[in-house]
Amino acid sequence: MDPVSTLAIGLNLHMVPAAEGGRQSPILNGEGPGSRFGYKPNWGLPGWDDGQQTAAPVLGFSRPSVYPGDDVRAIIVPLFIANVPEWRDVQLGQVLRMYEGSRICGLGTMMSIQSVIWPMPLGDQERIAGWLVG
Repeated sequence: MDPVSTLAIGLNLHMVPAAEGGRQSPILNGEGPGSRFGYKPNWGLPGWDDGQQTAAPVLGFSRPSVYPGDDVRAIIVPLFIANVPEWRDVQLGQVLRMYEGSRICGLGTMMSIQSVIWPMPLGDQERIAGWLVG
């Protein structure tokens, strides 16, 4: 696969509590090199209708286990930015809806946006993942 330009987006992510319709179980193994891009939710962009979503796997979370109701940091990387040019219009402070199927499982406020390439080299992953720990 030839490298393509995309974004790495740092989020302050609030997981919707299970009692409010979020996930029923935690996301496990969400931190560290062995878990990178293993969790693959979809995202609803600002201005999109409810249910409209696109792919952006999670590079990592700020802790190993993320429970419904938690507030964590996360970094996502949109995969199809050439097909979804609206990714280029996102701005700091806007909120993305995190989906699993039709269920909204999280709300992420964009705190960091930087240009990267996909597939992301390991050195870039390490550098960008540093944001997760502050």
